[in-house]
Amino acid sequence: MLDLRLLFVTLVWGVNFAFVKFALNDFLPLSFTIVRFFVAALFLAAVMVVTKEPFAVERRDIRALVKLGFIGITLYNIFFMYGIKYTTASHSALFISLSPLFAVLLQARTGKRLTPSIALGLLLASTGVYLVVSGRSGGFSFTAAGLTGDILTLCASVLWALYTIQAKPLLEKYSAVAITAYCMAAGSVLLLPFGLHELLKQSWTAVSLQSWAAFGFSAIVSASIAFSLWYQGVRRIGVTRTIAYHYLVPFVAVLFAALFLGERITPVQLAGGIAIIGGVAAVQRVKPEGRKVGT
Repeated sequence: MLDLRLLFVTLVWGVNFAFVKFALNDFLPLSFTIVRFFVAALFLAAVMVVTKEPFAVERRDIRALVKLGFIGITLYNIFFMYGIKYTTASHSALFISLSPLFAVLLQARTGKRLTPSIALGLLLASTGVYLVVSGRSGGFSFTAAGLTGDILTLCASVLWALYTIQAKPLLEKYSAVAITAYCMAAGSVLLLPFGLHELLKQSWTAVSLQSWAAFGFSAIVSASIAFSLWYQGVRRIGVTRTIAYHYLVPFVAVLFAALFLGERITPVQLAGGIAIIGGVAAVQRVKPEGRKVGT
């Protein structure tokens, strides 16, 4: 059975592409990213205060939390932003969605067995993503000029897989909200050397009310809430079953564009969406890795 909380995450991340694209009319990319995750960290810290969540962490875990923030917030966003700058949106959507495949391959190095259900689910969902992305007008066009962007985006996909996997030991000791808050705080600080020039150039008074609203959705809903629910999924059902939901994001983005932006969804994309759902459902048949805890 599909997890409703993780389905909500994929819905939020799918529509977030449109919100970010709109906000970038007024924001500089790294300026937007740094402030987004800083605000998200503050929001989660406020949640921890209200819910009386302890802030204390063991000294030996501080380095792991900073490393996690560096991987999933700092490096991921640098590779993703520069990747999409040099490649097409179609290529970016395809390569980013391959993070479940990379996660399984990385776990296989530690001895985790690849079951038939996982293999079938990954193959079916990967095929579905290809159909969804290639079904857009123009499809794919591999060029030498876009190779740099493709490689950067693939690196971002691997980083997202690492970000998901390496949280697993920490989730045995701390809540998903606490880990997400610390990772975003560390990641946004570590982004400063790369984006300080954009922060100084950013004209904050020129940002429209609509762009601030899009920023608010991206920071509070897409970052704070969705990232926390993502880690709750890792804790509850394990890495493999959680990260498989990442395959759904491109299809949600296509559905959103069709329903609210007037874009046409093709039969090929619809077939791809069905394949993605079938693939994710197949992966969910695997026995949960995570311990069941209250969330």
